[in-house]
Amino acid sequence: MNDHAIILPDIQAAPVGAPMRGNRMRGLFEPLLAHQRILRQIVETRLDEWLGVTLLDLRNPSAARDQALARTRNLPERSVLHAWDDELCSALDGEADEKTLSVLLAILLDGFPRSASQNPDAYVDAAILILGDQRFSPDSVAAAIVRIWRKNKFAPSLSELIDECDEAKQAASLARRVATKMLALLDNAEDALTATGDLKGAG
Repeated sequence: MNDHAIILPDIQAAPVGAPMRGNRMRGLFEPLLAHQRILRQIVETRLDEWLGVTLLDLRNPSAARDQALARTRNLPERSVLHAWDDELCSALDGEADEKTLSVLLAILLDGFPRSASQNPDAYVDAAILILGDQRFSPDSVAAAIVRIWRKNKFAPSLSELIDECDEAKQAASLARRVATKMLALLDNAEDALTATGDLKGAG
């Protein structure tokens, strides 16, 4: 995966074949995709470009004043960035247990024609074994499922499932880097403006 690329999530994509059924299943699944909305916003507004921006030199705050003002106008609000960071941290740090993986894999297979999974029990057992070793979060697995539904007509191989989970985890990790960098840039810009007297009571 390119170090400065975030794959655009498609959280609205419907499964191929039979859709998820019932509000209970959606209630379990959809909250795990909250971080994908953050990824989408970062991609659509090209916020990942902030990764290449350097901090302002605070040894001469007056010289950095105009840039600092521009950054405080263009960066998302601090409360938004903190909320993003919290959500992305949660999406990365969790680890799906066997019961959660069983539910998620059942949802995955429910998105494909029944005939496409000749031995679903064996598939789920093998997937749980492999995914458990990889320590993916429920959020990463859920994001991978949506990506698979978008691309595949049939249930993925186990190696493909692992690859998609890994891509989803990398995308969330990069998005958190973006949020963290923007917070650092905002702190830096506000420090400059506090030094020049343009910002009172920062933070």
